[in-house]
Amino acid sequence: MKKVLVIEDDLDTAECFDYLINDLGYEFIQSQFMLTPAEIIKINPDVIILDYYLPNGHGDKLCLELKSNLLTKETPVILMSAHNNLRDISKECDADAYLEKPFDLNKLIQMVTKFAIQPFLIITN
Repeated sequence: MKKVLVIEDDLDTAECFDYLINDLGYEFIQSQFMLTPAEIIKINPDVIILDYYLPNGHGDKLCLELKSNLLTKETPVILMSAHNNLRDISKECDADAYLEKPFDLNKLIQMVTKFAIQPFLIITN
């Protein structure tokens, strides 16, 4: 089963993600606080939905760390926020996509599904 890690401190938003992600047939994992790359590697998510504003830091910093780590750089990260400059922030931190709050549920479903079903590159000799 594909895993979607949602790093979001707002419990109502996280609950919405929980229902939606479970309805899509994926495993929902949630953290209210920013995790370290090592903690994320242990979880091994297929997709990460990352809030920009978190109690213990900004999501763009974590996104940059994940995209510079050999073990996590290929994991899709969707940065989300109500920040008015989210598009530029997501580009600067190499996020794979961004989602502006308040978000459209259909857009969220499309993003999660797109990134969760990405084919794996198979290398043969």
